[in-house]
Parts: sequence; C-alpha cells; structure tokens
Amino acid sequence: MGLSVAKYHKGYVVMSLIPDWAPNLHPLLVHFPVTLLAGAVAVDMASLLMPARPVLRDTATLFYCAGAFMAMAAYFSGLSAAQGTPVSPEESAAVTAHFTWADRTTWFFVFFASLRMAFSYIWRPPARWAAVVAFVVALGGVGLLLVTAEHGGRLVFHHGLGVATVPSSSGQPWTMPDRPPI
Repeated sequence: MGLSVAKYHKGYVVMSLIPDWAPNLHPLLVHFPVTLLAGAVAVDMASLLMPARPVLRDTATLFYCAGAFMAMAAYFSGLSAAQGTPVSPEESAAVTAHFTWADRTTWFFVFFASLRMAFSYIWRPPARWAAVVAFVVALGGVGLLLVTAEHGGRLVFHHGLGVATVPSSSGQPWTMPDRPPI
C-alpha cells in the first residue's frame, strides 16, 4: 500500500501518483470543489455583511474560480472513471443521474466564476443589489452541488462503485484503545 510511483507499459516506465488503494483519480479530487465552493459562499456572505472590505469579495471570487477549476478536474476524472467501469442497469441509471447533475453543476460554476471575475476585476457594479443577486445565484449553485454530491455518495455507499470488495468481518465494533465503548 502506498504510492505506486513507477509502472511499466510497453517497455516504458510510466509514473503514477495515484495511491494503490485508489481506483482512479476521481475520489482524490472530488472533495476539493465541494470545500472550495462552500468556502466561497461563506466568504461571499461575509463580504455582504462587511461591504467596506472589498478583499472579502475578491477572495470569494478566487475561491469560486479555484472551485470551478477543481470541479472541472473532478468532472473529467469522474467521466474517465465511469467510462471504464462495468455496471448493472440499475447502477448505470445511478451513474447517469450523477453525471447529469455533475455536468450541470460544473458548467454552472465555470460560468458563474467567469461572471464573478468580470464583476470583481473588470466591471464593479455599484449597486448593492447586484452583490445580493450574485450571492443568491451562488446559493442555487450550492444546491446543485449538494444534489450532485448526494448522487455520488449513493454510488459509493449504496451501489459500492469505486470501492474494493472487503470481506465481511464477524469481529467486534471498533472502540478507542483503553476506553470503554460509548
């Protein structure tokens, strides 16, 4: 277990930084856009509450851009992973639902981050209502993100996609050493 740094393919050494336990790059990337975009909305809310601090607005914009970039990375890595995974008809429907929501969410945030860049660095709307509307639109994007995450979590925890088969154990539930169970 660990990093599988070198593999041989057709006589060449191929470098891989994906750990042996990871089936592909997607599970390593998928949490970054969730965190960055949730952080962007939180900083955006702070910028609405403290409009005299433009650094908050600009920080939110950078978080939206980083989140959109990582959403694209997660999107394409997930697409690549899904295309190589054998699935049942039920799992296929679940993968399609997750992909559909991921598609909507990713391109929503790419477009939204582009607008935020324009509003932060090119055209700064003087009216406060524009910032409030942008924030409400971002909340809608977080809704898309939550639905996408729900479908992705269902793929892992309900259908078992992307996880190794683990033999069942008849052992005892884990507890912290030297402490009684709660």
